[in-house]
This record gives sequence, C-alpha cells and structure tokens, in this order.
Amino acid sequence: MRDLQRQLDEIRAKVATSVIDGTIPSLPVEVAAPVAPASTSRVVGITDDGYEIVYEGDAAAGKVAVPESEESMRRAPPRRERAAEPPAPRVSARTARTPTREREAPIPRADEANDEYKAAVELVRAGSHADAVAALRAFLTRHPRHDYADNAQYWLGEAHYAQKEYPRALVEFRNVIETYPRGNKVPDALLKVGYCYQALGQAEKSRAVLEQVVNLYPKTEPAVIAAKRLETP
Repeated sequence: MRDLQRQLDEIRAKVATSVIDGTIPSLPVEVAAPVAPASTSRVVGITDDGYEIVYEGDAAAGKVAVPESEESMRRAPPRRERAAEPPAPRVSARTARTPTREREAPIPRADEANDEYKAAVELVRAGSHADAVAALRAFLTRHPRHDYADNAQYWLGEAHYAQKEYPRALVEFRNVIETYPRGNKVPDALLKVGYCYQALGQAEKSRAVLEQVVNLYPKTEPAVIAAKRLETP
C-alpha cells in the first residue's frame, strides 16, 4: 500500500510539472479500445486530431441508408383492398317493433285505482248504497293490496249500516279489524262494531267493545265518541 501511494504521488507530481511546462502528459497505463472485426468495419479516414473514422455494418459494405418508414414499406406485403360489402337491408318501422307489449295484459295505473276508490266512496255519501256496495266489492277484488283497501272495506260496512243491514255491517266492520289490523281505519271500525251490537240489542257486547275503543285508542276521535256513547244510559 505504501509503494502504491508513493508511485501515485510521483505520477501526480509529473502531471503537475508537465501542465506547467505546457506539454501533454503521457498516461501511466495505456487503454486499448475494442476493435471491430474486419469484415464488419472499414477505416475511411483520419481526423485532424488523429482519430480514425470507421464505418461499420451496412455502411462498411457500401449500402445506402434507408429511413425506417421506407424500409418498413418495402418489407410489408402489398395490401389487398377489401371488396365492398353489400348494403344492409332496410328494416321498416313496422317490422322492427317487438310484439311483446302488445300481448301483455294492461296493468291498471295507480291513479285509475284511486279514481275507482273515490267514485265508490262518493256513491256511499250520495246515498246510492247498493251501487256503492257493488263498486267497493269490485275495487277490493281488483286491488286487494292497495293502500285504500282497508278504507274500502270500512266504507263497505258503512254502506250496509246505512241500509240498516246490521248483521252484514257487523261482518264487514269486523273484516276491517281482522284483515287490516294495522290499518288506520281500525279504531273507526271497532267503534261501529259497538254500534252494530247496540242496534242488534246486545248491550253488554256493545259496551265491552266501546270500552275497548276508549282503552286501546285514547285521545282519538273514535275514543271520544265511544266515551260519550258509554255515558248515555
């Protein structure tokens, strides 16, 4: 290590001295550049500073350079023009239709069902009870799961009650409670059940039902009406 360091110091001293004298220093180790094979390289000249100008590959063989785009055009096979395709047949609007919707049965719209319900209730209020019963039954047959189904069932009992058909009205009012227990017409239907029992001369049952209305649905209009009826001897 000491010998190497001493040699390196001597070289640095010689380089510094030669730079000062203006002479070009000689490298301590000669570096040989790789020489291309004779078959693929050719010396064509020497530059002013002593470097050789060497051609390699196609240039050494004397071939003219061709741009890449032109070379690819030469190598690519000639393109074949596609035969013109026949035009697609025209389809008329009539033949393009799908007949599936025409075969499907029409589905009643929600507003049509609402109109049916409202028309049936108006018949009850107008006193056309027989027509109202027919209209309400038709509505329940067509729309058993409609939002107004429990209301229609209630008004069916009202139509029979107005005609003093108390046994039939009792059945229809009880159907409101049993079929639609979570419906908004249950308190009203239970109140009318009490009325039907009273009209049929069953005072004890009537009183028991009216008390249920007061206890189960306090602070509601049916409960207020039931409480007043209970106060009547």
